[in-house]
Amino acid sequence: MPPRFLGVVLQFKSSMSINLEAVIQQCRKNNRRAQFELYQHCFDRLMLTCNRYKKNREDALALLNAGFLKILTNLDKYDDRQSFMPWASTIMVRTAIDDFRKNKAQKLQMVYCETEEELEGSASEDFFHDVVSAMSAEEIKKIIFELPDNERLVFTLHEMEGYKHHEIAAELGVTERSTKRYLKSAKKMLQDELGKNQHIQSMFS
Repeated sequence: MPPRFLGVVLQFKSSMSINLEAVIQQCRKNNRRAQFELYQHCFDRLMLTCNRYKKNREDALALLNAGFLKILTNLDKYDDRQSFMPWASTIMVRTAIDDFRKNKAQKLQMVYCETEEELEGSASEDFFHDVVSAMSAEEIKKIIFELPDNERLVFTLHEMEGYKHHEIAAELGVTERSTKRYLKSAKKMLQDELGKNQHIQSMFS
């Protein structure tokens, strides 16, 4: 049964210092107080991840709570010698991918290109990264959420989470060629959209 605090802590943010090893050990014993402390400790970092996959705060919180449950139930598999937050963030990303699959009527499809060269970055790749680096987090989020679902998922995993194409392909059950095609399509759409944005144009004029 999920901890009762899930879905209740809506506004809490914390980077509080805790004895993480001791808290994790207590969480493995289903200690509710320890689970709450771990939730507080992880909240900011995991919420940042969830906001990449959900447009509004309520959906992001629901995703965070679902992912945190998986973190709790998989603590016995966590190796105490490794850093905890990267491990927890990986579970959260996989929860987001599962959520995408569950809520999307049509699964991510394999797409094909005639040549490998078609999948290489465009000549405006450097300009694209310069523009994105000059934008605010809210501007980036707004424009990314205008992408089609498949392109947005692959773009987020590759550009924001740092996943390699073979890792994305394994997670989504498609070919690397397909993920490269979705990424190229996403970047082309973003470049086209950025070209229409007068605010962005003014920054580089």
